[in-house]
Amino acid sequence: MTLLASVTRVSAMLLLGSALHIGAAQASQVYVTVDVSGTLDMDERGAETNIVRELSVGAGATIESLKWDLQLTSYDPSYLSEMQLTFSDSLGNGVTFTPGGGDDFEGSSSYAGFQDLRLLGQHFQLGDDGLLRLEFHDAYKDLAFDEPEGMWRFGTLAFGVSTVPEPQVLSLMLGGLLAMLGVGKWRPSRAQPA
Repeated sequence: MTLLASVTRVSAMLLLGSALHIGAAQASQVYVTVDVSGTLDMDERGAETNIVRELSVGAGATIESLKWDLQLTSYDPSYLSEMQLTFSDSLGNGVTFTPGGGDDFEGSSSYAGFQDLRLLGQHFQLGDDGLLRLEFHDAYKDLAFDEPEGMWRFGTLAFGVSTVPEPQVLSLMLGGLLAMLGVGKWRPSRAQPA
């Protein structure tokens, strides 16, 4: 192998290694944290009065996990077990989270935990708009319409998000791979004795 072929092969390997490293870093999981302090729990899912937040996370991103550390207060006669959050893509495909599940009483309580949605088969991908939609709602309407059932007093939700590598990173990875394949097939011609 000539010196030029060796340098070309090493350069192609370095280019591919850099592209793979950048691509892996971009495809890793990051957390998007939301402060829920003071958010009212209003009506059943889909009601116009519910608090809805939309977060721009990235087209094609996958929601893989959820961490929570918060305090809820439900107003009599509504229960803590009725306070819910549905997080989804902009079409409504996602997960309904009930932090006070099983707490069939009114009052205040704190909740903290972590759930890997992949283990439950509940991870989901966002659409081309890249929006993560959060709708705070109640499972059952006990009080009059437009009257709060409770409040997410304070705390945070952290969504584990796996993003899709940018097109330019994918192009860099493909270019490095093609360069390596090209170098692997290229052999310098040997002069034939005359």
